[in-house]
Amino acid sequence: MRRFSVALLLVGALGCSGSDRTPEEQRLEVFEKVESASGPSAARDVEQLEEWSGRNVTLVGIFNHLNFKHGVLELKSGLKVYLPHFDLFMEGDDWFKYIGKKCWAQGVLHTYTKNIEGYRGPSLELSDFSGP
Repeated sequence: MRRFSVALLLVGALGCSGSDRTPEEQRLEVFEKVESASGPSAARDVEQLEEWSGRNVTLVGIFNHLNFKHGVLELKSGLKVYLPHFDLFMEGDDWFKYIGKKCWAQGVLHTYTKNIEGYRGPSLELSDFSGP
C-alpha cells in the first residue's frame, strides 16, 4: 500500500506540472516582452546592461552585421550588442536574410570592450539565434 501511495503522488506531481512550452512559444513570448520596461533588451546604455553581465540572457533587437563576419543586434534604445563570429555560428544558413529585421539572440552577455576593429561595446556569446 505504501508503494502505491508514493507512486500515486509521483504520477500526480508529474501530471500537475505546467504544460511545457515549445521553443516557438518561447520565442514569441520574448518578442512580446521586448516592449516592457525591464530586462536586458530595455537597457539604454552599457551601465544598465552591466547588471546582466556574465549571465545567460535573451536580447531582442534589429540585426545587422560588421565586416560580413560579425553580427550586431541594435536594441530598441539604440545600444548595439556585438555577436562575435556570427558567420561561424550560422554556418550553412543564409544569415544575411536577417539584416534589418527584428531578431532575438540568446547567450552569455559580456559588457567589457572587445578588441575588434570597427567595434567597441558589449558582446553576446551566442547559444541560440532566431529571426522572422
